[in-house]
Formats: sequence, C-alpha cells, structure tokens
Amino acid sequence: MSDLVAADLFDPGNGWSTRTRERFTALTPELGELVAHLGASDGFWTWRYKVETAWKRRAQALLKAGGADELVRYAVRELARGGSFHDIDDPERAIRELGTRPVSRARSLAIGFLLAAGWLRRDADGLSADLAAVARKNAQAMPTYHRVDDNIAGAAFNALGDLPGPDVMEELWALHYDVTRAVHSRTALVKAVKKAAARRDVPAHEQAERTVPRHGLERDGTLTVGWIGSGVLWWNASVDAVITLHATGQVTVDWSDGKHLTRTVAPFRSPTGYKTPMRADSVDLVRRYAQDIGKAVAEERRRLGALAGEARTWLWADWVRFYRDHAITGVVTREVAWEYRIPGDPGYRTLDPGDAVPAGSMPAGTEVRLRAGVDAAPGSGEG
Repeated sequence: MSDLVAADLFDPGNGWSTRTRERFTALTPELGELVAHLGASDGFWTWRYKVETAWKRRAQALLKAGGADELVRYAVRELARGGSFHDIDDPERAIRELGTRPVSRARSLAIGFLLAAGWLRRDADGLSADLAAVARKNAQAMPTYHRVDDNIAGAAFNALGDLPGPDVMEELWALHYDVTRAVHSRTALVKAVKKAAARRDVPAHEQAERTVPRHGLERDGTLTVGWIGSGVLWWNASVDAVITLHATGQVTVDWSDGKHLTRTVAPFRSPTGYKTPMRADSVDLVRRYAQDIGKAVAEERRRLGALAGEARTWLWADWVRFYRDHAITGVVTREVAWEYRIPGDPGYRTLDPGDAVPAGSMPAGTEVRLRAGVDAAPGSGEG
C-alpha cells in the first residue's frame, strides 16, 4: 500500500492506528488493495447501518487473497484490546470534548475491518469474542466508561449477525441483554440477532425469552442516573434520579434536588419546579426509561401467562439465566409456581424461584417446568 494511501487511512493520534500501521503498510499488492477498499466504508456506513452492495461484493472478492483472513482477525483483535476506539475512559473529559473532538480518519478503516470480519468463513481464534468486546466498549455496555461510537458498535453488531459459528449466538444474546435502548446502534444489534437466529433456526419462543433487555438495571433492581452516569448507562443527564424495579413489579423513580428525595410512580412526574433547575429533556428521558421498564414487566407477565398452557421444560442453567436471574423476567418468574426434576428421579419437586441456588449446582440434565395443576399465571401487580 502506498504511503499516500496510508496517510489517508491512518491517524498518529489514534492508539489502534499507531499499533497497526506498520502491519498494514507492509503488505502484498492484493492485501494493500483490500485495506484501501475497507478504508472507504465512510462512503455508506451511516446511522442507517446498511452496507452498500457493490462495496460488499468487492470486499468479499478481496478477502480471498492469501493472508486476508489473518489480517482481518488481527485488526479486530487490536480493536478489542485496551479501551474503545477513541481511547477515552474518562467521562468528564468526554463531556468537555463533546461535539469538539474531530473524528479520527482511521475510523472508516476500523469500520471496514469490522464489517469484513462477518464475511470470514469461520469463527476461530476468538473472533466472535473480539467482535463482542469491540461492541461492548463502543456501545457502553460495560461497568466502566468508554466513549460511545455508534458506527463502530453497529459494524461489530453487523459482523456478528453475519459470522458463522456456534459461539456467535451466545455473544449476541449477551449483548442484547446488556446494551440499553438509549444507545442508537442497538437497532443494528436487534437486526443482527434476528438475522443470526433465523439462519440457525432458533425457535420463536427461545428468541422471545433470550431477547429481553435488562434496561440497565443492576442486580438490586436499581438504575442510577446522573450527570456522568454509573453502571452501564452513561447518559450525561443533568438530573439525579434512581429508577427502581421492586419485587412486586412496581417501578418507582426517586428524584433528588440535592437535599431531598421525592418518590413517584407511573407516570413518574417530577416534583413541582424540578424541571427548571435541571433540564426538561433529561427529566423526560428518565420518565420514558421508567415507563419502558414498566412496559417490559407487563410484556413478560403476558408472555409467562401464555406459557402456562404449554408443556415446556427448560434445562436448569437456561432457566436460571433467562428467567430466575434476569433483571426483568426474574420479578415475574418469582410470581409463578415452578417445579424441577433431577435425571433419574421418578417425579418433579417443588421449586422456590426465590431461592438463589447456583446455576452450576444441579446435575446436568435437570429440568424445570411450570407447576402442573395450579394457576401458574403471573400476578397482576403494578408494572
């Protein structure tokens, strides 16, 4: 690849670019053409997260060159290493630079490599895990702060949706659980999950139970909102509030003015005069998020209510993960009656869904089902 092309694609101020430049410039003509082509992704990769057909065809043809597979894996592995693409892990710095920091010219090349990773023939050398790591960092689905980049996260989601391999679906389920609806690139994740699930013939009922997001809720059922943020949700909202999903299924919002807490329930109106010193858009954001959590609880009540008439069973580990320990579904799970059977036992035993038995403590093959002969429909608590 010529020095002129390299100058157009690489950025000495970007960590990923400086780590990889030497590797990407000492290439065969065929691989140099691939790198130059992948660097042109900025011509189409926008907030719509749609790959240009002609660009994709050319990229897939260039990926047949010797060494292309390994080069793409290397690029993605380096993107997964360290912080996010922007190397910013200080939320206060990100706030100060909001709207002023120029986009690195290496960004289009990073996106091109991510998209290309989905067209490799197999998931090997930890590729799906690397793609998931890139997605998490750039979609802020981590407990530590990384600067969000929706286009990079969307490219990683898109690649996971295209990539073959048994581990890909597991990475997508986990991402769907953690990536909040407040992140714009989540639309690309939803498409990727549906595409990958359809290609693997995942039954509709499994898709339904494995794609219930946790809406940023922590294990204790709370979501803290603030100027910088906490947990996996970094809104930079000019309001201090705590959204709580209670064991009853009720959702509350505690609004703080720095001196007092005021608790409200649906429709989660803020205290009189609260919007003026805070900001109306931030207050409305909190209200909408609380309402979304309430709707999610109601949707799960309807879904589990419909399951009461079906003779379905779950493996213990799946039931623990997608039902008992889920931030949203777990609340509804504890409202209904369950039972379990250990392999070799003649019958089922009563199961207390509030008992935190470790997922790996039951023998392999242990089954869980809704208890027969009782009204297993979820309660009608507030949502």
